Amino acid sequence: MYTVRQAAALTGVPQATLRAWERRYRVVQPTRSDGGYRLYDEAQIAVLRTMAQLVDRGVPASSAAVRAADGPDAPTGMHRVDGDLVDAARSLDHQRLRSLVERAFAAGPFEEILHAWLLPEVAKLGDAWESGELSIAQEHFASAQLMRAISSVFEAVEISGDAPPVLVGLPRGARHEIGVFSFATCLRRLGVNVIYLGSDVPVGEWVAAASARIARGLVVGVTMVADVDEAQAIVDACADLNPPLTVWAGGAQSEGVRRATILPDDMAEAARIVERSLAAGAA
Repeated sequence: MYTVRQAAALTGVPQATLRAWERRYRVVQPTRSDGGYRLYDEAQIAVLRTMAQLVDRGVPASSAAVRAADGPDAPTGMHRVDGDLVDAARSLDHQRLRSLVERAFAAGPFEEILHAWLLPEVAKLGDAWESGELSIAQEHFASAQLMRAISSVFEAVEISGDAPPVLVGLPRGARHEIGVFSFATCLRRLGVNVIYLGSDVPVGEWVAAASARIARGLVVGVTMVADVDEAQAIVDACADLNPPLTVWAGGAQSEGVRRATILPDDMAEAARIVERSLAAGAA
């Protein structure tokens, strides 16, 4: 049997985090000594190691707890996800939708989930809304759950606030943020201090944020034709900032933006390009 201090040493998880996992997710239930201290057995240590490995790979803690309880060996690679996001959205059943999203996010590293499940399902969701198969309420219901799941991955990465940041967001009028937030999460998982500005951000707010935080760079998402002019205004307004910063553009319509470095459609690869540029001192 191991004390909480020994369990922390064996798993690499801080004692406070072990206690939080026990309280929030009931991933393990240690016994208690006569003095009331937690005692973990070998099987529980194995479960905690598995959960730690999954969390390190970007799996939300709530999903990692469920998956770790299935066995001590952390699966590798992307596992098949049963269930359809459109059907779950149509149901307006919170438990059903949350269960599907948690299973999906537990199926592999975030970057694999993103391209194998998340983006294809989001595309289907959009198609279903455009065709009238889903109502606005049903589409928003599903999108909100996905944003919460992505946020848990984003927030799970500890970054020094002292590192010069990179701003990521959408221009004024652009509101479909699952893709750009997913990119921001990939970038943060590479160790970059990302300030995620979100959707529908006016030009002046980009300039103010970049100046206030002395940003090293910014990435603007350009997904619709209507976004190009606003994205161009952001690029132009930030071109003369001092110190200078590098501007990247990504998304289906990013080729229409001048004076910005265009990122590839593969978000994980785009994040690696930005991270390598920053590491090389180019930004």
